[in-house]
Amino acid sequence: MAGAERPAAEASRWTKFNDILFDFDKSDIRANETSKVAAVAAYLKQNPSAQVAIDGHADPRGTDPYNQALSQRRVTTIRDALVKAGVPGDKIQTGAFGEERLKCSESTEPCWQLDRRVEVLISSGK
Repeated sequence: MAGAERPAAEASRWTKFNDILFDFDKSDIRANETSKVAAVAAYLKQNPSAQVAIDGHADPRGTDPYNQALSQRRVTTIRDALVKAGVPGDKIQTGAFGEERLKCSESTEPCWQLDRRVEVLISSGK
């Protein structure tokens, strides 16, 4: 779902879990990021009432439509990995934002790396 927003009334119940980072123009999970995906899956298994929201992002290099599609591919990759790890699909909300929500405004590789991410938010489900 492109640019999905959780209602403002719900926003306060979401807690940032971690960001999963990606290489330039890639949507596959980097080897050094797999432990983050495993941690999300483990938390959700231990907390069956919890829900997860995963929001995909891209750095500003590339066209808006391309970055939107890339962020959607990143979200799909993480969603598929969570489902494969045993997380029920109905506990996962997704959003793809392309370059709409940059974390950093400098034109440097360290800054762009922060923008190439899937943000993971957890809700207690209460």
